[in-house]
Amino acid sequence: MTARNLARAGVVVVAAYFGSRVLGWVRLVVVGNLFGAGSELDAYFSAFRIPDLIYQLVAAGAISSALVPVLAGLLHDGENERADKVISTVINTMLLVLVAFSITMAVFAPQIVPFLVPGFDSVTTELTIRLTRIMLIAPILLALGAVAGSVLNMHGRFAAAAIAPMLYNVAIIGCAIFLSPMLGIDSLAVGVVLGAFLHIAVQLRPLRQWLHYDLVLDLTDKAARRILNLLIPRALGLGAGQIVFIVNTTLATVVAVGAVTMYNIAFTIFVIPLGIIGLPLGVLMLPAMSRAMAAGELRSFGSLLVGSVRLLVFVSLFLSIVGMVISRQVVGLLFGYGAFDPASLDLTAQTLAVLLASMTADALCLMLARAFFTAQDTKTPLVGVLLCVVVSVTVSIATVSFLGLLGLALGVVLGDWSEALFLIIMLRRKLPTLELFGLLRVIPVLALGGVIAGGAAYVVVHVIETYVGTDPGKLALLFEIVAASTVGGALYLLYARLVRLPELPRAFGLVASLFHRDGSDAN
Repeated sequence: MTARNLARAGVVVVAAYFGSRVLGWVRLVVVGNLFGAGSELDAYFSAFRIPDLIYQLVAAGAISSALVPVLAGLLHDGENERADKVISTVINTMLLVLVAFSITMAVFAPQIVPFLVPGFDSVTTELTIRLTRIMLIAPILLALGAVAGSVLNMHGRFAAAAIAPMLYNVAIIGCAIFLSPMLGIDSLAVGVVLGAFLHIAVQLRPLRQWLHYDLVLDLTDKAARRILNLLIPRALGLGAGQIVFIVNTTLATVVAVGAVTMYNIAFTIFVIPLGIIGLPLGVLMLPAMSRAMAAGELRSFGSLLVGSVRLLVFVSLFLSIVGMVISRQVVGLLFGYGAFDPASLDLTAQTLAVLLASMTADALCLMLARAFFTAQDTKTPLVGVLLCVVVSVTVSIATVSFLGLLGLALGVVLGDWSEALFLIIMLRRKLPTLELFGLLRVIPVLALGGVIAGGAAYVVVHVIETYVGTDPGKLALLFEIVAASTVGGALYLLYARLVRLPELPRAFGLVASLFHRDGSDAN
């Protein structure tokens, strides 16, 4: 894929991911304001944990991380028919495992769920069990969508896979609005299942061109076994990552009624900007890096990786610091419509502000882990995730009694940074020619720019609130967010220009390549 085509694909993917994250925001706002921070929404968020764990264990990012590098090698060698057979084997193996998991969880939900929600009363626990059982079909459909998306991305087709999460969110929003008067909180579980179906359905038509599916289960094929061997450590890593969320959800059930909802809302707001910048770049870069690695072009691989990592840090540091400044305004704008009391809004905003301190670490982990996956190494990222889990869970358990939700958020921050530093060190050992330690030297330079931007944003918020008061209306809150972000962003860009950061012209060059032909088009 040429630089220009990659840039155009980037626009499609980023636009779709942005749309999906906006819809994720809308979904959160609709759900939060329909049901409020109470026992019903606590039950829904808690019930989501088991289906999501199954999906993370068997599919999610594990599929693309294991499938794309091996598939790139087969296609590079011209083994297209074998690639179809291998993909079919992976799909059928995955379906057998997922169906078995889902049935097992449905049968034993009355024994498993109470263990995960010790702070719930009997009525809320029963509701959690029912919602869990309804949503257990979703991970099967989402896993099929994950395979479809990986195949399409490998062939340079990003649109359908990027649009799929948008339809998932639309289904939940629609069911919440139109079915909640009849079904109540069950409407959200129905929306999850319907959204999972649309997630795979939208990808089937373009997939026909690139995949010839067969009812085959050939585990003797070395490539199929290689994918499954890569998949297991990656799946364990994602599953281990879910342990943090499960533990924090369990701990939140004993903090207060509504604490599970507040933590989930803060975490979901936190991952929305991360998804806009980190996931699309990872989706775009993984096939390109895999092809470079398969062809033995280590210099090209290193250039793609280091450039992507630096660009992620450049953007994420700004978003995290300015986001901390305007977290109260964001939460107030989205959820200050009466379903949340002022104390709940404040605690949600404080939890969000702490979580934002880990945005850059999360972005680094997303991209650095993909570098290992490209080299068909899923064990090192697994060790990194396990380190993250140990640090996060230890800090959360140690601090929840006196910090509450803030202690849970602090555990996430320290765990994510531990994982990021570990991956940098291990990747440097694996590929000593990479200039990753140069990244560590540039982080303080970027952080200074972020602090300047955050300081400017704080001044803007303070000045506006001096005139409109600390309890402004929704238009004033929106104005605060836009004004603070604009002023902070302008100063950040000016700072980047003054200190001659290469990320600034690189970002502008990527945008410019959309509109101007260059020599790369001739290749």
